[in-house]
Amino acid sequence: VESADLLHSLREELHVAVVLLGLLVAAGTVLLRWKVRPLATRLLEAQHEAQQRNSQLVDAIEAKDRFVATMSHELRTPLNAIIGFTGMLLLKLPGPLNAEQERQLGTVRSSARYLLSLINDLLDLAKIEAGRIAPDIEPVSCQQLVEEVVESLRPLAEAKGLALNADMPEASVMVQSDRRLLSQILLNLAGNAIKFTEAGHVAIRVRQEEHRVEFSVADTGPGIAHEDHGKLFSAFTQLDSEMSRRHEGTGLGLHLSRRFAEVLGGQIILQSAVGAGSTFTLVLQEA
Repeated sequence: VESADLLHSLREELHVAVVLLGLLVAAGTVLLRWKVRPLATRLLEAQHEAQQRNSQLVDAIEAKDRFVATMSHELRTPLNAIIGFTGMLLLKLPGPLNAEQERQLGTVRSSARYLLSLINDLLDLAKIEAGRIAPDIEPVSCQQLVEEVVESLRPLAEAKGLALNADMPEASVMVQSDRRLLSQILLNLAGNAIKFTEAGHVAIRVRQEEHRVEFSVADTGPGIAHEDHGKLFSAFTQLDSEMSRRHEGTGLGLHLSRRFAEVLGGQIILQSAVGAGSTFTLVLQEA
């Protein structure tokens, strides 16, 4: 009897405990919903607002890209006309010019070329940021490409009294890549080297290693401090030095070169120290 009474008492206590536990769970659920529901509502509102802002940002980027593309076309057309017209005048086709007229026309032409280069750089940057540069892969003769770059930049080097050399292997070196982007990278690197080198030479070298091709542009310029290597490739950045202040520029050339290299699946490596010149090496991995 005592065992039965004890068992009955335990059952009643267990029943009460289950009921209390159920009440606690129900109360906890109500309390949790009361606390969580406002948080969930605010989270959904924040998510909706973020989606709206993201949509507005996408629209703004697309509008910016359209504006850049349209304005670059509208600006390039008259600039090309100015460059062509001043070039014709400087050739003295319409008639003779005095020294002051030649100087002023030369300034007009160089300024127009600078603006045209800036517009092209901004357009390329906008395309890269929008992911709209797709490489046109084809077989490219490295020797022929470098020779074209050298011939294009030789007048600029000779005007400064610099030697512009090409160091290439006798055996033909071919690479599967985008010819235009490769040419632009080498023009940027070699053009920069000529700009910042006051005496000596600039050399473009081609080397084919195992599973990769390297294009190196070396100069005898002032060199770059190690702590400045990182920021050198940032957009719209120029080093705070006397040499940089003497030469105009947008600070986009090296940034675009690195981004173009990334589009081609390659990288640009810098070796430089103050007083020891600089070497920029474009490394392309072969498939």
